[in-house]
Amino acid sequence: MASGARPLLVVGGYGLVGEQAARLLRRRHPELPLLLAGRRPESGARLAESLGARTVAVDVTDPDPLAGLPDRPAAVLAVVSDPADRLLVAAMRAGLPYADVNRAGHAGILDVAVAAARERPTAPVLLSGSWLAGVSALLAAAAVAELGGADSVEITALTSSDDKVGPDSWGFSDRLAWPYYGMRDGARRPTHPLTELRTVRCADGVERPAALIGTLEQTTLPLTLGVPTVQTRMALQSPASFYGLVGLKRSGALRAMARPALRGLRQALLQRPGTGDFAGLTVTASSGARTVTVDVLDTRGQAHLSAAGAACAAERVLGLTGGALPAGLSFPEQFADSAADLEILRQAGVVVRRTGFSTDAVPPSAAVAREKVA
Repeated sequence: MASGARPLLVVGGYGLVGEQAARLLRRRHPELPLLLAGRRPESGARLAESLGARTVAVDVTDPDPLAGLPDRPAAVLAVVSDPADRLLVAAMRAGLPYADVNRAGHAGILDVAVAAARERPTAPVLLSGSWLAGVSALLAAAAVAELGGADSVEITALTSSDDKVGPDSWGFSDRLAWPYYGMRDGARRPTHPLTELRTVRCADGVERPAALIGTLEQTTLPLTLGVPTVQTRMALQSPASFYGLVGLKRSGALRAMARPALRGLRQALLQRPGTGDFAGLTVTASSGARTVTVDVLDTRGQAHLSAAGAACAAERVLGLTGGALPAGLSFPEQFADSAADLEILRQAGVVVRRTGFSTDAVPPSAAVAREKVA
């Protein structure tokens, strides 16, 4: 970007995922001005200095979190929870392009839709809250495009209880106790997390037990990509830990631990910070007897893989990858650029593999993706 260009505001920019996203964006775009924001900007001073960035105070609990900015940013990347939608609404009202990687629950997306209907945003609002900051949706888009359409998409997330995650990731464990609405055969069906156990092949090639979980891509992919059935399962690297989690669900303990009085117990069992582990994602699109599978494996863990997804989202709203996004709500799979998205993952050090073949003609962008992944 030319000198004097407006900065990308990264809210949560010196947190676990935000820091890694900022470092990746700096490597890919040395001239991109970065403004790292949070409640305690002094905590990000050393990181900002190393990246040639600046820091600023932004508190999402303020009535107008963007009121105190020294400059109007080019776009906002939210790598932090915004539970009252104040940051989102402030960006809409200011006409700022906005990418959010944390909204994943059905209720949160409904609130965003209502806010957008009220505010009528004049800039893009990209919701990259599907698994790993939209990586699952981007891989699904690549696989479905190569097939020229799909009957189903199966996603397996490989995680570890020993992985290092930030506090914003812990909210996912709260949703494991409650039903969600997945799409099967073109119809929404209430589904309980941690059910329908089966053995699956994970991104590292190891077969493990896995169970259904509720994720944003199961809400959006059936409508955005026209896929009648979309399911996401989670496998833990330790089968013993996985069966322990399933046992908590079946016994009713997960729901009981939602009570405020049992918060400490829930944190001790489900929200223990690890020291780091690898993470993976497997996405298989099927059309009749034909399938395309894309595996990604990150030895630096799910926070790093999420940072790559966040970088993709930032580049998309800044117009640095592909064409400009339209004003209003969108999801990452709608404007995916398979070749560019997979290249971002590779440049971040993520292992990307593809299996399966399609004999049908595919769009040029998908053909390029196939050449790059194979």
